Amino acid sequence: MPDTSTYASSTDICSTIATVGDLQDYPGDLRALIGSFGPKLKQFAMGEDDRPLELGDEIKSISGEETFLKDTEDRKVLRVCLKEQAADIEQRLKHRRLGAHTVQVKVRYSDFTTLTRQISVEEPLTEAAEVYRLGCFLLGRERLVSRPLRLLGLGVSNLREPTSRQLALL
Repeated sequence: MPDTSTYASSTDICSTIATVGDLQDYPGDLRALIGSFGPKLKQFAMGEDDRPLELGDEIKSISGEETFLKDTEDRKVLRVCLKEQAADIEQRLKHRRLGAHTVQVKVRYSDFTTLTRQISVEEPLTEAAEVYRLGCFLLGRERLVSRPLRLLGLGVSNLREPTSRQLALL
């Protein structure tokens, strides 16, 4: 029977490795735990990765959020926050020459419960007022401000280049 006392069991290894730092410091062979990927995982933990970066220019969403210093359900504060986020989203949409078909709101309560709700529209949105209006609609329809909020976020997705339409003259 072979002597297995020199090999660490996978249970021992798992209890020893809990963080990337633990991986970096682990002197043994990780193959006993995860197989042939062990040496590569150790390299990744050390910051060694020769794969090329994929810097795709495609943007999938634009959003902003604010965490309040004190939980609030003050409608005036929440409206100002949403308006600022919508204005920022409008600037970023215009900079990229994009329109959004989906608007999303995100709320987080004091117990860290986080909810998101979204709505999609047929015509692309590009203006802050449109994004703000739909954000307010979602908050109201879903009654998301039923208790003080720790965080409020607004975002857009389903982004495309807006198409121009010829308006009919009477």
